[in-house]
Amino acid sequence: MFAWAAGGAQSMGVEPDQERDPPASPTPLEFPQYVGFDGEDIQRITDFNAIYRNLIALRKPQDITIDHVKALNLRIETDIEGLQIISDEDLQGLPPLVWDKMNEDDDENPSEAPKMGNGIPYPPYEKYDIVKKELLSDTDDAFREAARMPPKPGRDRVRLTQTRKFWLGLERIAQYWDTSQDEYFERPAAASKPEENQTVNDERASTNTGVDSPMDTSASPAEEIKTYERVYKGRRIGTGSEMPADIREDTMRGLLEMVAWPFQCQVSVPSLPPRLHTQGLLFPVRLTLISGRVPQDRQAARSGILQGPLLGVQCREETKFSAKDEEPGSWGKYCDLFREVGAMLLLAQERARDGAVEVRPGEGKWWTTVPRFGGAEHEGVTGEAANADDAKTKEDQKDDDNNQGVYKRSRYMNPLIASRRAARARRLTPSEKWNIIGPGTSLWDKKMNYMQIGKPNNSPYDDIYMLSSINHHVSILHLRVHRRYIDCLTSGVSDDKDQGTTDQPWNELKLRRTKWYDLLDSEQRLEVFHSLWRLYHYIMR
Repeated sequence: MFAWAAGGAQSMGVEPDQERDPPASPTPLEFPQYVGFDGEDIQRITDFNAIYRNLIALRKPQDITIDHVKALNLRIETDIEGLQIISDEDLQGLPPLVWDKMNEDDDENPSEAPKMGNGIPYPPYEKYDIVKKELLSDTDDAFREAARMPPKPGRDRVRLTQTRKFWLGLERIAQYWDTSQDEYFERPAAASKPEENQTVNDERASTNTGVDSPMDTSASPAEEIKTYERVYKGRRIGTGSEMPADIREDTMRGLLEMVAWPFQCQVSVPSLPPRLHTQGLLFPVRLTLISGRVPQDRQAARSGILQGPLLGVQCREETKFSAKDEEPGSWGKYCDLFREVGAMLLLAQERARDGAVEVRPGEGKWWTTVPRFGGAEHEGVTGEAANADDAKTKEDQKDDDNNQGVYKRSRYMNPLIASRRAARARRLTPSEKWNIIGPGTSLWDKKMNYMQIGKPNNSPYDDIYMLSSINHHVSILHLRVHRRYIDCLTSGVSDDKDQGTTDQPWNELKLRRTKWYDLLDSEQRLEVFHSLWRLYHYIMR
């Protein structure tokens, strides 16, 4: 999950016209197909206990079937346009988008420009235009600039100011997925290694020096057998299934940051392992990145605290979602969908903590307030662990005494030495840990100030958004979930008695997703950029 390549080492640029050994065959493009979700299987009652039993019974991803997904009571709408992930109806009453109308007065008078929910003006047209122009740059020129390679003869250097991190990641993706310049051909093997042949000839000449050859046994040129080897020209150095996972994560971070920054938002890695809370069960889910709003308090902003979350990012390295001989209801495609919905439900749980106070595991229970069983004054860990604790305590005490003696002598020898000795951190022994009475560790992210930013006022529904990435493609997801559904999923019960609407009852999840966009295509990545800008424009209202 943690990616260091973009910040630690520069990309090794590839020269597409350079001949080299062929890489592995290209990985076929495959996308999950959501068969079996036609809306006819929507249940009137959602059994949240069945969801809990399904999760606790899972041992490996191959155990996931269509029944696990259907238990969530999910309705899916696929292949919608990216610009319609936020409908025109949702944008009514909001300031116009930057590409629809540019008010020059707003740029000259920032105080009169339309404000976002945090009181900061919406991004001006200039910030949008810079990113748009950089995204429309020639792909090869942008790749060479991102990889710190000189431009080709006759080409000008491309300026990348806001999109360099994205182009750097995309250039690395192209090294495994871009087949547009693949060229295979054969050439004589001798021609490929002239230095090696020259070395062999020199060795033969030195060996025969001073020795008379009785006869010439070398074959005639007409009898020589020519061997050929296969060489490759193109951008790839490997196949898509071999691409390291951090490359896709860095690219998604660069893609989201160039939209989030103009809206005073940031993108970060979750500081805690993402886990879905289900009636006391912590089910691990995959959540690569999260985006949140930067707080107005400078001290909080410097410490890395964000408000939200606004949306999440999930990257997956799987390239196969079905097998040739698979049976209906197999795990591949449903496991992928299950992962996406699980991550979005976690985002919904975190946003639902707005205004709530955390209750740590076991807080208020008798086993976190009453002393341990027994009653002896020093009862605790016994046996070898206790002996080890005693030995460690004596050793620490001995070291402290020695250090104290040295400290006293040094103090009188040199009065300029400070009288305070630096504190030394000491680990708790197993016996000391056993004697601690209190609730478990916190399960809330200390770097996130949970807020339902973008949620309609007085609405029981919350809109969850996520950027999903596989291969070299992305899709934007929108999950609409009722507050009562989240309460029942988390604790099994809910005090909310709202029944929802006729279009979407409270116990139903409504998932909308765009088609898969190819980031290696300039027009498609521009549409992704417009869709994300439209999304932030709506959330930050």
